[in-house]
Amino acid sequence: MAKQRRAPRTKEQMAIDLKLALNKVKTDMRDEVKKLEDRKAIILGKTLQARAKDGNANAKQEFDEILAGLTRDQDRKAWGLKPLPGTAPAPTAKPSAADIAAATARYEDARAAFNKGRETVEVGRLQAAFVEATIVLERLTGSLVSGIKPENRKGFGLGDRPGERLSNG
Repeated sequence: MAKQRRAPRTKEQMAIDLKLALNKVKTDMRDEVKKLEDRKAIILGKTLQARAKDGNANAKQEFDEILAGLTRDQDRKAWGLKPLPGTAPAPTAKPSAADIAAATARYEDARAAFNKGRETVEVGRLQAAFVEATIVLERLTGSLVSGIKPENRKGFGLGDRPGERLSNG
């Protein structure tokens, strides 16, 4: 039996493959830079924390100012601080039909942009916008968005309940 030869790749196919390879290299480079920046932030934070603990007045003052400036509940919780007043969402307020319609439109736009841009360098930003729009819509409606299959929710960082975000840690 004779071996079947592959059809030669077209210039368009080669260009697509090269573009995908370039996007992967760019993504890998961005990830490496992000890891280095995160590592630097950890080192600086740990150093400031250690100096404040050792009694350095300037470090203690700077550390206290940083903690006082935290506004996100998850950041404050990490340091054992109470949430700021007025930051918890009001669960009693029923969303209006206009709010739900606007959130649905944002969700549909974000989903379409994410699906269209999956092979671009912007995929991370597009996915983040899609997830945020999903969470907002689910919290407003109190139900899961049907556009995401249940088995794919964890891949997007979404929990099993409407509007639930999985923690990174």
